[in-house]
Amino acid sequence: MTPADVPPNQSPYVAALERIAARDKQIAELSALRATDVHDAWQHLLAEAPHDQSTAGPLWSPQRVAEVEFFTEIAMLTHRTEYRARTLADTAIALVSTLPASFAALAAGHMSEEHAAVIATHSDGLDGEALEKYDARMARLAPGLTYKQLEYRARSHAQTAKPETVVERVEKAVTTRRVTVDPAKDGMAYLTLFAPAPEVYAIANRAVALAKGLKVGGDPRSITQLRVDVLSDLMLNGETSIPGATTGIRGRVHVMVPAMTLLGVGDEPAILRGYGPIDPVTAARLTADATSWRRILTDPVTGRILQLSPTDYRPTQEMRDHATLVHPYCVFGGCADDSVGADIDHTRDFAGGGPTEDENLAPLSPTHHRVKHHTRWQIEHGDDNTLIWTSPAGLVYVFEPQGMMRPAPKVLVDAIEKARPGEVAAEEPCPF
Repeated sequence: MTPADVPPNQSPYVAALERIAARDKQIAELSALRATDVHDAWQHLLAEAPHDQSTAGPLWSPQRVAEVEFFTEIAMLTHRTEYRARTLADTAIALVSTLPASFAALAAGHMSEEHAAVIATHSDGLDGEALEKYDARMARLAPGLTYKQLEYRARSHAQTAKPETVVERVEKAVTTRRVTVDPAKDGMAYLTLFAPAPEVYAIANRAVALAKGLKVGGDPRSITQLRVDVLSDLMLNGETSIPGATTGIRGRVHVMVPAMTLLGVGDEPAILRGYGPIDPVTAARLTADATSWRRILTDPVTGRILQLSPTDYRPTQEMRDHATLVHPYCVFGGCADDSVGADIDHTRDFAGGGPTEDENLAPLSPTHHRVKHHTRWQIEHGDDNTLIWTSPAGLVYVFEPQGMMRPAPKVLVDAIEKARPGEVAAEEPCPF
Protein backbone atom coordinates (compact mmCIF):
# COMPACT_ATOMS: atom_id res chain seq x y z
CA MET A 1 0.00 0.00 0.00
CA THR A 2 1.41 3.38 -1.03
CA PRO A 3 0.65 6.72 0.67
CA ALA A 4 -1.83 7.49 -2.13
CA ASP A 5 -3.73 4.28 -1.26
CA VAL A 6 -4.30 5.29 2.37
CA PRO A 7 -7.89 6.54 2.91
CA PRO A 8 -8.03 10.11 4.26
CA ASN A 9 -9.70 8.99 7.50
CA GLN A 10 -7.43 5.97 8.16
CA SER A 11 -5.01 6.25 11.07
CA PRO A 12 -1.27 5.76 10.42
CA TYR A 13 -1.35 2.86 12.88
CA VAL A 14 -3.96 0.93 10.87
CA ALA A 15 -2.05 1.69 7.68
CA ALA A 16 1.13 0.24 9.23
CA LEU A 17 -0.75 -2.90 10.30
CA GLU A 18 -2.02 -3.39 6.76
CA ARG A 19 1.52 -3.08 5.44
CA ILE A 20 2.62 -5.79 7.87
CA ALA A 21 -0.09 -8.10 6.54
CA ALA A 22 0.93 -7.29 2.97
CA ARG A 23 4.59 -8.10 3.73
CA ASP A 24 3.59 -11.43 5.24
CA LYS A 25 1.70 -12.26 2.07
CA GLN A 26 4.76 -11.39 -0.02
CA ILE A 27 7.01 -13.54 2.19
CA ALA A 28 4.64 -16.49 1.72
CA GLU A 29 4.67 -16.02 -2.05
CA LEU A 30 8.49 -15.91 -2.05
CA SER A 31 8.56 -19.03 0.13
CA ALA A 32 6.58 -20.87 -2.55
CA LEU A 33 9.03 -19.74 -5.22
CA ARG A 34 11.94 -20.89 -3.09
CA ALA A 35 10.21 -24.24 -2.53
CA THR A 36 10.17 -24.73 -6.30
CA ASP A 37 13.89 -23.93 -6.47
CA VAL A 38 14.68 -26.35 -3.65
CA HIS A 39 12.67 -29.08 -5.37
CA ASP A 40 14.50 -28.42 -8.66
CA ALA A 41 17.90 -28.56 -6.94
CA TRP A 42 16.94 -31.89 -5.34
CA GLN A 43 15.97 -33.35 -8.71
CA HIS A 44 19.25 -32.18 -10.26
CA LEU A 45 21.24 -33.79 -7.43
CA LEU A 46 19.39 -37.08 -7.89
CA ALA A 47 20.31 -36.95 -11.58
CA GLU A 48 23.99 -36.78 -10.58
CA ALA A 49 23.49 -40.09 -8.71
CA PRO A 50 26.01 -39.50 -5.87
CA HIS A 51 27.32 -42.69 -4.30
CA ASP A 52 29.04 -43.70 -1.05
CA GLN A 53 32.65 -42.48 -0.85
CA SER A 54 33.66 -44.74 2.05
CA THR A 55 36.24 -47.48 1.51
CA ALA A 56 35.32 -49.55 4.56
CA GLY A 57 32.34 -50.57 6.66
CA PRO A 58 28.65 -50.72 5.72
CA LEU A 59 27.83 -48.57 2.71
CA TRP A 60 25.07 -46.00 2.52
CA SER A 61 22.37 -46.31 -0.11
CA PRO A 62 22.47 -43.77 -2.99
CA GLN A 63 19.26 -42.22 -1.59
CA ARG A 64 20.79 -41.66 1.84
CA VAL A 65 23.99 -40.21 0.37
CA ALA A 66 21.93 -37.80 -1.74
CA GLU A 67 19.77 -36.75 1.22
CA VAL A 68 22.73 -36.08 3.53
CA GLU A 69 24.65 -34.19 0.85
CA PHE A 70 21.58 -32.08 0.10
CA PHE A 71 20.69 -31.17 3.68
CA THR A 72 24.28 -30.35 4.64
CA GLU A 73 24.78 -28.34 1.44
CA ILE A 74 21.66 -26.25 2.11
CA ALA A 75 22.64 -25.77 5.77
CA MET A 76 26.13 -24.53 4.95
CA LEU A 77 24.96 -22.37 2.04
CA THR A 78 22.16 -20.60 3.92
CA HIS A 79 23.79 -20.54 7.39
CA ARG A 80 21.01 -22.68 8.85
CA THR A 81 21.29 -25.50 11.33
CA GLU A 82 20.97 -28.89 9.69
CA TYR A 83 17.64 -29.40 11.44
CA ARG A 84 16.22 -26.24 9.88
CA ALA A 85 17.80 -27.03 6.52
CA ARG A 86 16.23 -30.49 6.59
CA THR A 87 12.85 -28.96 7.49
CA LEU A 88 13.19 -26.46 4.64
CA ALA A 89 14.09 -29.17 2.13
CA ASP A 90 11.51 -31.72 3.31
CA THR A 91 8.78 -29.10 3.30
CA ALA A 92 9.64 -27.82 -0.18
CA ILE A 93 9.90 -31.27 -1.74
CA ALA A 94 6.63 -32.43 -0.17
CA LEU A 95 4.75 -29.27 -1.16
CA VAL A 96 5.83 -29.32 -4.79
CA SER A 97 5.58 -33.06 -5.36
CA THR A 98 2.68 -34.30 -3.20
CA LEU A 99 0.69 -31.41 -1.67
CA PRO A 100 -0.68 -29.29 -4.54
CA ALA A 101 -3.53 -27.67 -2.55
CA SER A 102 -1.24 -26.59 0.28
CA PHE A 103 1.38 -25.35 -2.18
CA ALA A 104 -1.27 -23.25 -3.95
CA ALA A 105 -2.39 -21.75 -0.62
CA LEU A 106 1.21 -20.82 0.19
CA ALA A 107 1.83 -19.35 -3.27
CA ALA A 108 -1.31 -17.24 -2.91
CA GLY A 109 -0.11 -15.91 0.44
CA HIS A 110 -2.98 -17.49 2.37
CA MET A 111 -0.72 -19.22 4.89
CA SER A 112 2.83 -18.90 6.17
CA GLU A 113 5.90 -21.04 5.65
CA GLU A 114 5.47 -22.31 9.23
CA HIS A 115 1.98 -23.56 8.34
CA ALA A 116 3.37 -25.30 5.27
CA ALA A 117 6.08 -27.02 7.34
CA VAL A 118 3.45 -28.38 9.74
CA ILE A 119 1.35 -29.75 6.88
CA ALA A 120 4.35 -31.34 5.17
CA THR A 121 5.61 -32.94 8.39
CA HIS A 122 2.35 -34.71 9.18
CA SER A 123 1.79 -35.82 5.58
CA ASP A 124 4.64 -38.31 5.95
CA GLY A 125 3.26 -41.82 5.64
CA LEU A 126 0.06 -40.80 3.84
CA ASP A 127 -0.59 -41.66 0.22
CA GLY A 128 -3.37 -42.03 -2.34
CA GLU A 129 -6.82 -40.82 -1.39
CA ALA A 130 -5.83 -40.32 2.26
CA LEU A 131 -3.11 -37.87 1.22
CA GLU A 132 -5.44 -35.98 -1.16
CA LYS A 133 -8.09 -35.53 1.54
CA TYR A 134 -5.48 -34.48 4.09
CA ASP A 135 -3.95 -31.92 1.71
CA ALA A 136 -7.31 -30.41 0.78
CA ARG A 137 -8.48 -30.13 4.39
CA MET A 138 -5.25 -28.62 5.71
CA ALA A 139 -5.14 -26.07 2.88
CA ARG A 140 -8.69 -25.06 3.79
CA LEU A 141 -8.03 -24.83 7.55
CA ALA A 142 -4.60 -23.19 7.54
CA PRO A 143 -5.64 -19.58 6.70
CA GLY A 144 -7.79 -19.33 9.84
CA LEU A 145 -5.42 -20.95 12.36
CA THR A 146 -2.05 -20.27 13.97
CA TYR A 147 0.54 -22.84 12.97
CA LYS A 148 0.39 -24.30 16.51
CA GLN A 149 -3.38 -24.77 16.23
CA LEU A 150 -2.88 -26.25 12.77
CA GLU A 151 -0.28 -28.67 14.17
CA TYR A 152 -2.89 -30.23 16.46
CA ARG A 153 -5.41 -30.56 13.62
CA ALA A 154 -2.80 -31.98 11.22
CA ARG A 155 -1.56 -34.58 13.68
CA SER A 156 -5.09 -35.63 14.56
CA HIS A 157 -6.22 -35.86 10.93
CA ALA A 158 -3.13 -37.83 9.87
CA GLN A 159 -3.67 -40.40 12.60
CA THR A 160 -7.36 -40.74 11.71
CA ALA A 161 -6.66 -40.97 7.97
CA LYS A 162 -4.22 -43.87 8.34
CA PRO A 163 -4.39 -45.33 11.86
CA GLU A 164 -2.48 -48.48 10.86
CA THR A 165 0.73 -46.45 10.50
CA VAL A 166 0.55 -44.71 13.88
CA VAL A 167 2.51 -47.38 15.75
CA GLU A 168 5.18 -47.49 13.04
CA ARG A 169 5.57 -43.73 13.09
CA VAL A 170 5.82 -43.65 16.88
CA GLU A 171 8.47 -46.40 16.89
CA LYS A 172 10.44 -44.50 14.26
CA ALA A 173 10.16 -41.22 16.17
CA VAL A 174 11.38 -42.80 19.42
CA THR A 175 14.70 -43.62 17.76
CA THR A 176 15.33 -39.88 17.25
CA ARG A 177 15.16 -38.99 20.97
CA ARG A 178 17.99 -36.71 22.05
CA VAL A 179 19.26 -34.08 24.47
CA THR A 180 20.61 -30.78 23.14
CA VAL A 181 22.36 -27.84 24.79
CA ASP A 182 22.14 -24.27 23.49
CA PRO A 183 23.97 -21.36 25.14
CA ALA A 184 21.99 -18.24 26.07
CA LYS A 185 22.97 -14.80 27.33
CA ASP A 186 24.00 -13.71 30.83
CA GLY A 187 25.60 -17.01 31.80
CA MET A 188 22.51 -19.12 31.05
CA ALA A 189 21.87 -22.04 28.70
CA TYR A 190 18.99 -24.19 27.40
CA LEU A 191 18.83 -27.95 28.00
CA THR A 192 16.29 -29.54 25.65
CA LEU A 193 15.01 -33.08 26.12
CA PHE A 194 13.34 -34.54 23.03
CA ALA A 195 11.69 -37.77 24.19
CA PRO A 196 8.38 -39.67 24.09
CA ALA A 197 5.51 -37.45 25.26
CA PRO A 198 4.43 -39.64 28.24
CA GLU A 199 7.92 -39.48 29.77
CA VAL A 200 8.26 -35.74 29.14
CA TYR A 201 4.89 -34.92 30.69
CA ALA A 202 5.64 -37.22 33.64
CA ILE A 203 8.96 -35.41 34.23
CA ALA A 204 7.26 -32.02 34.03
CA ASN A 205 4.48 -33.11 36.39
CA ARG A 206 6.96 -34.44 38.94
CA ALA A 207 8.88 -31.19 38.82
CA VAL A 208 5.66 -29.28 39.51
CA ALA A 209 4.71 -31.58 42.39
CA LEU A 210 8.12 -31.25 44.04
CA ALA A 211 8.13 -27.49 43.51
CA LYS A 212 4.67 -27.08 45.05
CA GLY A 213 5.69 -29.19 48.04
CA LEU A 214 8.70 -26.96 48.67
CA LYS A 215 6.58 -23.84 48.19
CA VAL A 216 4.03 -25.01 50.74
CA GLY A 217 6.94 -25.63 53.10
CA GLY A 218 7.86 -21.96 52.91
CA ASP A 219 10.58 -21.89 50.24
CA PRO A 220 10.88 -18.28 49.01
CA ARG A 221 11.67 -19.22 45.41
CA SER A 222 8.96 -19.05 42.74
CA ILE A 223 7.34 -22.19 41.37
CA THR A 224 9.12 -21.63 38.05
CA GLN A 225 12.51 -21.36 39.76
CA LEU A 226 11.81 -24.37 41.96
CA ARG A 227 10.87 -26.54 38.97
CA VAL A 228 14.28 -25.85 37.45
CA ASP A 229 16.14 -26.30 40.72
CA VAL A 230 14.55 -29.62 41.67
CA LEU A 231 15.20 -31.08 38.20
CA SER A 232 18.80 -29.86 38.28
CA ASP A 233 19.26 -31.40 41.73
CA LEU A 234 17.78 -34.73 40.63
CA MET A 235 20.02 -34.86 37.55
CA LEU A 236 23.22 -33.89 39.37
CA ASN A 237 22.75 -35.75 42.64
CA GLY A 238 20.28 -38.55 41.84
CA GLU A 239 21.21 -41.97 40.47
CA THR A 240 19.98 -43.78 37.38
CA SER A 241 17.91 -46.93 37.61
CA ILE A 242 18.93 -48.17 34.14
CA PRO A 243 20.61 -51.61 34.48
CA GLY A 244 24.29 -51.48 33.63
CA ALA A 245 24.63 -47.71 33.96
CA THR A 246 27.52 -46.46 36.07
CA THR A 247 26.49 -44.63 39.24
CA GLY A 248 28.24 -41.92 41.18
CA ILE A 249 29.23 -39.99 38.04
CA ARG A 250 29.74 -36.25 38.24
CA GLY A 251 29.96 -33.98 35.22
CA ARG A 252 33.31 -32.49 34.17
CA VAL A 253 33.50 -28.74 33.76
CA HIS A 254 36.36 -27.25 31.74
CA VAL A 255 37.16 -23.62 32.46
CA MET A 256 40.12 -21.80 30.93
CA VAL A 257 41.32 -18.95 33.16
CA PRO A 258 44.31 -16.77 32.22
CA ALA A 259 46.97 -16.96 34.91
CA MET A 260 47.15 -13.15 35.22
CA THR A 261 43.39 -12.95 35.79
CA LEU A 262 43.59 -15.72 38.36
CA LEU A 263 46.25 -13.72 40.21
CA GLY A 264 44.04 -10.63 40.11
CA VAL A 265 46.36 -8.70 37.80
CA GLY A 266 44.61 -9.01 34.43
CA ASP A 267 40.98 -8.65 33.36
CA GLU A 268 40.86 -11.27 30.57
CA PRO A 269 37.57 -13.24 31.03
CA ALA A 270 37.54 -16.94 31.86
CA ILE A 271 36.20 -19.29 29.19
CA LEU A 272 33.75 -22.11 29.89
CA ARG A 273 34.33 -24.70 27.18
CA GLY A 274 31.29 -25.09 24.97
CA TYR A 275 29.75 -21.83 26.19
CA GLY A 276 32.21 -18.93 26.07
CA PRO A 277 33.15 -16.09 28.47
CA ILE A 278 31.82 -16.33 32.02
CA ASP A 279 31.74 -13.79 34.84
CA PRO A 280 34.64 -13.54 37.33
CA VAL A 281 32.53 -14.65 40.33
CA THR A 282 31.49 -17.91 38.65
CA ALA A 283 35.08 -18.50 37.50
CA ALA A 284 36.39 -17.93 41.02
CA ARG A 285 33.86 -20.39 42.48
CA LEU A 286 34.74 -23.06 39.95
CA THR A 287 38.48 -22.62 40.43
CA ALA A 288 38.09 -22.77 44.20
CA ASP A 289 36.31 -26.13 43.91
CA ALA A 290 38.62 -27.54 41.21
CA THR A 291 40.15 -30.94 41.96
CA SER A 292 42.88 -30.63 39.31
CA TRP A 293 44.68 -28.01 37.27
CA ARG A 294 46.48 -28.20 33.96
CA ARG A 295 48.77 -25.69 32.31
CA ILE A 296 47.96 -24.79 28.69
CA LEU A 297 50.30 -22.47 26.77
CA THR A 298 48.92 -19.85 24.41
CA ASP A 299 50.68 -17.71 21.83
CA PRO A 300 50.95 -14.24 23.42
CA VAL A 301 50.70 -12.52 20.03
CA THR A 302 47.77 -14.40 18.43
CA GLY A 303 46.09 -15.86 21.53
CA ARG A 304 45.95 -19.31 19.89
CA ILE A 305 46.54 -22.44 21.94
CA LEU A 306 49.93 -23.94 21.16
CA GLN A 307 50.71 -27.58 20.37
CA LEU A 308 50.74 -29.77 23.46
CA SER A 309 52.34 -32.99 22.32
CA PRO A 310 54.59 -34.38 19.58
CA THR A 311 53.44 -36.83 16.93
CA ASP A 312 52.25 -40.23 18.10
CA TYR A 313 50.71 -43.29 16.44
CA ARG A 314 47.32 -42.70 18.06
CA PRO A 315 45.93 -39.41 19.39
CA THR A 316 47.12 -39.01 22.96
CA GLN A 317 44.95 -37.45 25.63
CA GLU A 318 47.02 -34.30 25.19
CA MET A 319 46.21 -34.27 21.48
CA ARG A 320 42.52 -34.79 22.18
CA ASP A 321 42.61 -31.94 24.68
CA HIS A 322 44.35 -29.71 22.16
CA ALA A 323 41.75 -30.46 19.47
CA THR A 324 38.80 -29.79 21.77
CA LEU A 325 40.31 -26.63 23.21
CA VAL A 326 41.13 -25.17 19.80
CA HIS A 327 37.71 -26.20 18.46
CA PRO A 328 35.07 -26.14 21.27
CA TYR A 329 32.43 -27.45 18.84
CA CYS A 330 32.25 -29.99 16.03
CA VAL A 331 34.12 -28.42 13.09
CA PHE A 332 31.42 -29.15 10.51
CA GLY A 333 29.83 -25.82 9.59
CA GLY A 334 26.66 -25.04 11.52
CA CYS A 335 27.06 -27.86 14.05
CA ALA A 336 26.89 -26.80 17.70
CA ASP A 337 27.72 -30.18 19.29
CA ASP A 338 30.28 -29.91 22.09
CA SER A 339 33.65 -31.21 20.93
CA VAL A 340 34.20 -33.03 24.23
CA GLY A 341 31.92 -35.84 23.02
CA ALA A 342 33.14 -35.72 19.41
CA ASP A 343 35.37 -38.08 17.47
CA ILE A 344 38.93 -36.77 17.07
CA ASP A 345 39.29 -37.32 13.36
CA HIS A 346 42.34 -37.32 11.10
CA THR A 347 41.65 -34.52 8.61
CA ARG A 348 43.78 -36.39 6.10
CA ASP A 349 42.96 -40.07 6.67
CA PHE A 350 45.56 -42.00 8.64
CA ALA A 351 45.24 -44.89 6.18
CA GLY A 352 46.17 -42.47 3.41
CA GLY A 353 49.31 -41.24 5.15
CA GLY A 354 47.78 -38.56 7.36
CA PRO A 355 49.94 -38.04 10.46
CA THR A 356 48.64 -38.25 14.01
CA GLU A 357 49.52 -34.74 15.08
CA ASP A 358 47.70 -31.64 16.20
CA GLU A 359 47.79 -30.06 12.73
CA ASN A 360 45.90 -33.06 11.28
CA LEU A 361 43.32 -33.65 14.02
CA ALA A 362 39.93 -32.02 14.48
CA PRO A 363 36.75 -32.89 16.41
CA LEU A 364 33.76 -34.13 14.41
CA SER A 365 30.48 -35.24 15.94
CA PRO A 366 29.79 -38.93 15.18
CA THR A 367 27.13 -37.82 12.68
CA HIS A 368 29.44 -35.51 10.76
CA HIS A 369 32.32 -37.95 11.00
CA ARG A 370 30.15 -40.32 8.96
CA VAL A 371 29.17 -37.49 6.60
CA LYS A 372 32.87 -36.84 5.91
CA HIS A 373 33.55 -40.46 5.01
CA HIS A 374 30.35 -41.36 3.15
CA THR A 375 29.74 -38.23 1.07
CA ARG A 376 31.70 -35.91 -1.19
CA TRP A 377 32.38 -33.31 1.51
CA GLN A 378 36.15 -32.73 1.82
CA ILE A 379 38.17 -31.05 4.56
CA GLU A 380 41.74 -29.83 4.85
CA HIS A 381 43.78 -27.94 7.43
CA GLY A 382 44.93 -24.42 6.70
CA ASP A 383 47.30 -22.23 8.71
CA ASP A 384 46.79 -21.68 12.45
CA ASN A 385 44.20 -24.48 12.83
CA THR A 386 41.95 -22.98 10.16
CA LEU A 387 39.76 -25.62 8.49
CA ILE A 388 38.68 -25.51 4.86
CA TRP A 389 35.61 -27.47 3.74
CA THR A 390 34.69 -28.11 0.11
CA SER A 391 31.07 -29.10 -0.45
CA PRO A 392 29.74 -31.69 -2.95
CA ALA A 393 28.70 -28.76 -5.14
CA GLY A 394 32.28 -27.41 -5.10
CA LEU A 395 31.58 -24.45 -2.76
CA VAL A 396 34.38 -23.60 -0.31
CA TYR A 397 33.88 -22.61 3.34
CA VAL A 398 36.67 -21.47 5.69
CA PHE A 399 36.33 -21.81 9.49
CA GLU A 400 38.56 -20.14 12.04
CA PRO A 401 39.31 -21.86 15.37
CA GLN A 402 37.08 -20.59 18.18
CA GLY A 403 39.18 -21.73 21.13
CA MET A 404 41.59 -18.88 21.63
CA MET A 405 42.36 -16.24 24.22
CA ARG A 406 42.62 -12.55 23.49
CA PRO A 407 46.22 -11.70 22.48
CA ALA A 408 48.40 -10.17 25.16
CA PRO A 409 48.80 -6.36 24.96
CA LYS A 410 51.55 -5.41 22.51
CA VAL A 411 53.27 -3.28 25.12
CA LEU A 412 53.60 -6.35 27.35
CA VAL A 413 54.96 -8.53 24.55
CA ASP A 414 57.45 -5.84 23.54
CA ALA A 415 58.61 -5.42 27.13
CA ILE A 416 59.16 -9.16 27.58
CA GLU A 417 61.02 -9.49 24.28
CA LYS A 418 63.24 -6.54 25.20
CA ALA A 419 64.02 -8.01 28.61
CA ARG A 420 64.63 -11.53 27.26
CA PRO A 421 65.92 -11.28 23.68
CA GLY A 422 65.28 -14.31 21.52
CA GLU A 423 62.63 -15.77 23.78
CA VAL A 424 58.85 -15.44 23.65
CA ALA A 425 56.92 -15.78 26.87
CA ALA A 426 53.49 -17.39 26.86
CA GLU A 427 50.58 -16.52 29.04
CA GLU A 428 49.41 -19.62 30.86
CA PRO A 429 45.63 -20.00 31.22
CA CYS A 430 44.59 -23.00 33.28
CA PRO A 431 41.57 -25.14 32.29
CA PHE A 432 40.06 -27.61 34.72
